Amino acid sequence: MGNKPNVEYLLSVHYLKKLREKGFISYEQFDEIDRLNRYSFLKSQGQKSA
Repeated sequence: MGNKPNVEYLLSVHYLKKLREKGFISYEQFDEIDRLNRYSFLKSQGQKSA
């Protein structure tokens, strides 16, 4: 698979940023959700998470 970007993960980041900009989630919530998303999306592709 290489370093191919995970489209689902990138889309999740996009929507999280929109939620944060609109004030629906805090920066702390953004960080925690992003961490969990990164782990689950990249793990499902067999990639190493950052």
